[in-house]
Amino acid sequence: MALAELLRILEEEAASRREALLAQARADAERLRTESGADLARRRAVTLATREGELRATAARAIEVARRQAARRLLEVRSGALERIRRRTETELAERASDPAWLPALARDVGLALEYLGPVPAVIEAPPPLLEYLRGTLAGLARVTLEPASDDRRGLVVRAADGSLTVDATLESRLDRAWPRLAIDLAAQLEALP
Repeated sequence: MALAELLRILEEEAASRREALLAQARADAERLRTESGADLARRRAVTLATREGELRATAARAIEVARRQAARRLLEVRSGALERIRRRTETELAERASDPAWLPALARDVGLALEYLGPVPAVIEAPPPLLEYLRGTLAGLARVTLEPASDDRRGLVVRAADGSLTVDATLESRLDRAWPRLAIDLAAQLEALP
């Protein structure tokens, strides 16, 4: 019996060791699963953070591109509006250039230009209707020669007979000189519109 008893004890010890090994293996497997899950979660978090950063950078670039395109479009629209205003102004000036109501103002401009030139002989180039009006207002000024404008200019040009100085008072040149300031004022008004 001693042999049977020894066998039973050995079997019990083997079963006990087998159970202990199985329990240890299960614990190790569970630990590995937990560590693997944590490692997977950590890697997933890193990957997600990287991808989120890439998406944020892409979105920021897209927003900047959209902002620049919107700003460019706004400037194009504003430029187009200013160009339409300028063309309309030029048309209005051309239509009003022959209006007799302008003649006194242009005669005043001739007086100012002649003062600026001083006592030197002067030539005034202007459209024929303006020249007719000026003949009456400048009678007695021997130093002034009146000549019809050789082009379709509206307004007048006063120049020293020797060519040393020219005062361009045409409506076109006045608009050209005033346009930068007018464009700034108009742009501010356009920007203030709702």
